Parts: sequence; structure tokens; C-alpha cells
Amino acid sequence: MRYVIAVFILICCGYSLSYAKYCWKNKNKLAAVGTTILVAVAIILPLVMMSK
Repeated sequence: MRYVIAVFILICCGYSLSYAKYCWKNKNKLAAVGTTILVAVAIILPLVMMSK
């Protein structure tokens, strides 16, 4: 069950990563870095909480 949840989280974060790529391409680097950090936290935090 944990793997299904992890895959679902990764799929949901894919959209945000594509937005970060779009921002980077349009020279909005601050938004791209902020979105990437937000996605990293959104991936790491649930996985850490599921491992306990």
C-alpha cells in the first residue's frame, strides 16, 4: 500500500515540476527554484512519515 501512495504522490508532483521547467525556460528562476523546493518537501515529508 505504501508503494501505491508513493507513486500517487510522484504523479501529482509531476505537474508542479513541469511548471518549474516552464518558469525556468521563461527566465523566472526564483519561481522555478521555489516550486522545486516545494515539490521536494511534498515528496520527502510524506515518505518520511510513512516509514515510521
